[in-house]
Amino acid sequence: MINDRPRLLTVLVGLLALLACGYSSCRTGPANTQTEDAYARVLKQGSIRVGYISYPPSFIKDPNSGQMSGIFHEVLQEVGKNLDLKIDYTEEVGWGTMIEAIRSGRVDLVCTGIWPTPARGKLADFTAPLYYSTVRAYVRADNSKYDGNLASINAATTKISAVDGEMSSIIAKDEFPKAQMNGLPQNTDVSQVLLEVATNKADVTFVEPAVAMEYIRNNPGKIKEVANVKPLRVFPNVMMVGKGEDRFRSTINIAIQDLVNNGFVDKVIDKYEKYPNSFQRVATPYK
Repeated sequence: MINDRPRLLTVLVGLLALLACGYSSCRTGPANTQTEDAYARVLKQGSIRVGYISYPPSFIKDPNSGQMSGIFHEVLQEVGKNLDLKIDYTEEVGWGTMIEAIRSGRVDLVCTGIWPTPARGKLADFTAPLYYSTVRAYVRADNSKYDGNLASINAATTKISAVDGEMSSIIAKDEFPKAQMNGLPQNTDVSQVLLEVATNKADVTFVEPAVAMEYIRNNPGKIKEVANVKPLRVFPNVMMVGKGEDRFRSTINIAIQDLVNNGFVDKVIDKYEKYPNSFQRVATPYK
C-alpha cells in the first residue's frame, strides 16, 4: 500500500488538472470548436449551394434541356449577382426530403415557392416572401356536392388526390382526416393531382389557382373550383434555409427586400403570371 501512494497522488493530480481545465484556458481548446455556419461557408466558397423543386411557375426545370427558369430562379440569380455570389444548383429535392437536405448540410438553401408551416418551422427557417398564394379546392366539372360546404369533404367516401409531403397532403391530413387520400410520389408534377380528379380517380384536390388555371386552359371543361367557399390556406412563398442560420438568412432577406422595393420582383412575377390575380404581391410603403 505504501508503494502505491506516489501512483495514487499522480492520478489525483491529473484528475484535478482536468477539472481545472474546464474552468481555465482549456475551455478554448478543440472541445469548444464551433461548426462553421452557412454564412461563413458561403462567403468562403463564394457560392450558395442550392437545392430545388420544380414547381411551375415558381421554379421550372426543362425536362429536356435541364434549363432553369421561373420566378424564384430569376430572383435568386439577381440576389447572387447583387451579393457577388455564384448560385450553384447542386441537388433536386422533394417536398418530403428538402428539410433533410438542409439539415445534412448538402445544400445551403432550397429554392422554390415553399409554404412555411409550424411542422416545417421546427426544423428549418425561411426567407422573406416574394409573393403570397391561396390554396383552393378543385373538383370535376360536374361535381357540386362540396359547393358552400368544404366540411362535407371530411367523409370516408371522399377520395383526395395529394402529393406526399406537399401542401395538398398536409391539408388532407389536417382538415379532412376521415377522407381517403390517394398519395402520389414526392417528385410528381403537381398538375397530376388535377388529372387524378379529372379522370375520376379522386374526388377533390387542393392547389393554388395558378396551377389550376393552367390545367383548365389545357384541359377545358374537366375541372372547376369549388364554389362559395373561402381559400383553405393563404401562404407566403419563401425559400428555406437551415434552422438558426440567422446571419445567412438576414443577408438573403436584405437582398430580397431590395428587389421587392425596387420593383424587380413584381416585374418577374408579371412575366410568369399568366392569369390575373393568381398571386398576391408583397405590399410596399408606396402601394
